[in-house]
Amino acid sequence: MTARIFQFLPVILLLILISCEQMGVQPDADNTPPKARLGPSMVVDSTRPVILNASRSSDAEDMPDFLEFRWDLNGDGIWDTEFKAYPYLVKYFPVPGTYHIRMEVTDRHGLADQDSMTVKTYGFNNDTARFVDPRDGQSYPMVKLAGVWWMAENLNFGQMIPDTQLSRNNGIYEKYCYQNDPNFKGPSGGFYTFYDWDEVINYDTVGKRGLCPPGWKLPSIADWDSMRRYSHGDRYISTGGFSRLNLTYMGIHELTKTWETIDECLCNAYWLYFTSDFVKDFYKRHYIPCPYVVGSSYFHTEIRFVNDSIFRNGGALPVRCIKSAQ
Repeated sequence: MTARIFQFLPVILLLILISCEQMGVQPDADNTPPKARLGPSMVVDSTRPVILNASRSSDAEDMPDFLEFRWDLNGDGIWDTEFKAYPYLVKYFPVPGTYHIRMEVTDRHGLADQDSMTVKTYGFNNDTARFVDPRDGQSYPMVKLAGVWWMAENLNFGQMIPDTQLSRNNGIYEKYCYQNDPNFKGPSGGFYTFYDWDEVINYDTVGKRGLCPPGWKLPSIADWDSMRRYSHGDRYISTGGFSRLNLTYMGIHELTKTWETIDECLCNAYWLYFTSDFVKDFYKRHYIPCPYVVGSSYFHTEIRFVNDSIFRNGGALPVRCIKSAQ
């Protein structure tokens, strides 16, 4: 009996293999394609690597490890990679522009699905020029953003006064210089020069130009917001950014206080600038015009809310001007 069983064993094994193969094919008839999912579209500068992420792709029948991915990186309909069992792709797009990305995912049975996204990369802003302030002959770079010319360095007009002295309405434009050094200048963004709000508006809440050169004016909240919506984030418009606007991380000077040393100073952790907008509010122990400021930590706020010490003593900030439409 045992011998007869061994005699038919090859046939039995063959029947088992055929049966298993037929059983394995059966799920293919009901198999559904995977679901391709890409991350959101991105806007990045052209020096940064882009991580294309298809890890949210899934399959109802297969584990993620059975999925494979390939990529079309310029929307031309030609696949730029072979299928690989890895849902990420690191890619540089050094030429500024818009790239249409397509990804295809396939399961182990050959069913596939596709998804797409866009990657926008930007380079240096080359819409730049220079102008000369006719009042003192200083030359400033300027850049055009959202159709508006902005000063690309901090205003440096006026006569320096000591850090502990309050500015006065005496017909002289007065400024504060970091460490009481009128020659102190950062690598970009211009001189480390600060102004009290009253000096900025020339003690006139009606006029628009104030301290700015002829043909220029202090930007409003709307001007700042428009520029920031057009830009690619704070990294783009801050010091060293591709916009070349170089908003300077120099903080605020609390009035009547001496400068801290560079080692102790935390003022370079953020940038903060005046706007032309204000509200008449209780500030510095009186109901007076209280200006709105914009900064790297928020879109805009009243200067009195920067911190308690500023509320009590007031603060001086750097100034950027925009070219008047008139």
